[in-house]
Amino acid sequence: MSNIVMQSLEGNVLHAFGLANEFLKVCPDEIWAQKFGGWPVWQQLFHAFTAIDFFLRPADAAPEAPLFGEGVGDLKEPAKNTPSKAAVQDYIEKAQAKVREYIAGLDDAALAKNNEPLAGRFGREITHAGTVALIASHTMYHLGSCDAALRENGKPGVF
Repeated sequence: MSNIVMQSLEGNVLHAFGLANEFLKVCPDEIWAQKFGGWPVWQQLFHAFTAIDFFLRPADAAPEAPLFGEGVGDLKEPAKNTPSKAAVQDYIEKAQAKVREYIAGLDDAALAKNNEPLAGRFGREITHAGTVALIASHTMYHLGSCDAALRENGKPGVF
C-alpha cells in the first residue's frame, strides 16, 4: 500500500467506520427503530454498508442475498421488523473487512485506474480513488442522518 492510499484515502474511510461503530455503541433502542430522514435509523446505517457490496462486487458476481428483506438494504422498502444492533453490527463488521481488504490491495498506480465493475453498474467511469472516496462519503452521509436523530432526541451525537 502506498503513502497516498494510506495517508489520503484510508484515513477518511477508517474515520467514517469508527464513527459508525461508535454510533452502534451509543444509539439507544428507542432511537434505533425511529424514522429519521425518511427511514428507520438502523436502516440508514445498514444501507451505508450494504452499498459496499455494490461498490466492490466483481462484475460477474451476484449481489449479496438481501438481509432483513428484499429492498431493505437499498432503501426501496421498509423492513417488516427491526433487527438487533448485534445483527447489524455483525453485517457492518464484515462489510468493513471487505473495504480494508480492497484498500490493502491498492497502490498509487491503481488509484487512477477505472474501477471497471462499478463503472459498469454506474454507467460512467469511476476510478479506484473515487471508489474509496465514495465509500467514505456515502457512509458519512447516512451516518449524518443517524447522528441527527441522536441530537434531535437530546443525546450527544458521535460527530
